[in-house]
Amino acid sequence: MSEGREFTSERIRSALAPVLMVAWVGCGHAMAQELPRSGYLGVIAAPVSGGPRDASGPDAATGVRVQGLVDGGSAQASGIEPGDVIVQINDHKVTAVGDFIQFARTLKAGDTAAIVLRRGRQSASLQVPVQPRPYEAAPDVDVFYRTVSVDGSLRRVIVTAPKGSGKHPAVLYVNGIGCFSQESMDLSSPDAKLLYGLTRAGFVTMRVEKTGMGDSQGPDCSSPIANLELEIAGYVAGLRALKEYPIVDAANVFAVGISLGGVEGPLIAQREALKGLVVINTVAKPLFEYLLETLRRQKLLAHVPYDQMDRDMRLVELCNHRLLIERQTPEQILKVAPECAGHVTYPAPYTFMQQWAALDMAAEWKKVAIPVLIVYGTSDFVATAADHPYLAGMIDSFHPHRASLQSIAGMDHTMTRAASMQESFARLPGTRAEFQPAVLETIKTWLQSQSGTVGPAG
Repeated sequence: MSEGREFTSERIRSALAPVLMVAWVGCGHAMAQELPRSGYLGVIAAPVSGGPRDASGPDAATGVRVQGLVDGGSAQASGIEPGDVIVQINDHKVTAVGDFIQFARTLKAGDTAAIVLRRGRQSASLQVPVQPRPYEAAPDVDVFYRTVSVDGSLRRVIVTAPKGSGKHPAVLYVNGIGCFSQESMDLSSPDAKLLYGLTRAGFVTMRVEKTGMGDSQGPDCSSPIANLELEIAGYVAGLRALKEYPIVDAANVFAVGISLGGVEGPLIAQREALKGLVVINTVAKPLFEYLLETLRRQKLLAHVPYDQMDRDMRLVELCNHRLLIERQTPEQILKVAPECAGHVTYPAPYTFMQQWAALDMAAEWKKVAIPVLIVYGTSDFVATAADHPYLAGMIDSFHPHRASLQSIAGMDHTMTRAASMQESFARLPGTRAEFQPAVLETIKTWLQSQSGTVGPAG
């Protein structure tokens, strides 16, 4: 048989590659329909007490005030106005901003939300058709919405890819602690700036929504069921799917973990092989030790008097020893020590925190013999600055020359600019800050060197 007519398995794969690429790219957002799209009210909510007193009666302080409306949101299209007070959605009475946000997350595109509101001294009821949340999009990057199955439930994954054909190195992004969607519709978040920057440099990236967040099914992220093991399972499922995508070079897949994501990184790498791992502003020491160090540092930044600080820290140690070491439930602790209220609540369920506290991080890192880049910001008041050189020394002691350490001057915990820890600490919650591009350049350069690739010029 002549060479031109010899079809080996490799030649068959090469011949099918353009077809596979069309099948992948052509799907666009259609595959997102495997999961109902999350709804989008488009309300910027504020406490009722923050506005003028234009109502009276026993319910005057209930609900949330509409501080603003987002263009394209369901609320704006239905005639809701800034200054209105939303007091009820369907059968759910709204009590506070957090409660409003939590319930609004349960709305899906195509639902009709019955909203009761106050406008001045008048009440009104509106039937609001819930619009779908807009998809992320960028003119120079392909964005795909896919799903993976985790413990019988579907999770949303968001993939960014360089335009054009061929296989690319890839990055699984492992986010920090808390219950939130990882979408950034206007691409203004530091996470989006990092990931889209990496894609423009030639990398496919993937985010895996946490259980119950965004479009994802599964138990609510704040439920005790949503423990550390379930979160790791979601990332592992995403990583395995990422390697199967026809646009991904499965031998060149990395993970980038920020904050808690750096703790989860070695756990993920033990379950599914990685080419390398990047950790940003993470924790190397055991959780209980980290907690005490970090809270003391933050109290110093808050200018708490030293004697008061010592009293506070004794209570913190007592309450969290019961929660994290003795593994009591918050209810058990507060029954006998009500003074622990406020000291045993975290952005993740107590089951999650207890599993984290049980980790022997040095033992977990010892099991991972891959190159690791450790990046930290000099203005980060959340992670312990000394943890990063400590982590580099730990990794090199087990696997010589595998750790690289890089500090980013003027970067805080969220990868934004801050001249100092004090400046970052004093920043009001919700205040937008400028992304620190040095973190992108540092990570991009390291990933390119490890993958043997060079991104597009410019």
